[in-house]
Amino acid sequence: MTPAVTIDELYLEIKKIQETMVRREDLDALLDTVEILSNPETMAQIQKSEEDIAAGRFREISSIDDLLGELS
Repeated sequence: MTPAVTIDELYLEIKKIQETMVRREDLDALLDTVEILSNPETMAQIQKSEEDIAAGRFREISSIDDLLGELS
C-alpha cells in the first residue's frame, strides 16, 4: 500500500521543484544572449559602440525632444 501524502508535504515538494526549475524568462534571455554572441555583425557593432563611448562620441538623450532633435 502506498503511504498517504499530506497537502503540506505535497506543497513543500512542489516548492523544492520550483526552486530548481529554469524559468521561461531566464531561458529566453539565455537564448537571446547566445544569438547576439553568435552574430559577428552584431558583435562588431557592439565593439564599435563601446569604442565610441570610450572616445566620448555620444550624446545623452534625456527627453523626447532630445530624441526628436537627433532624428531630424
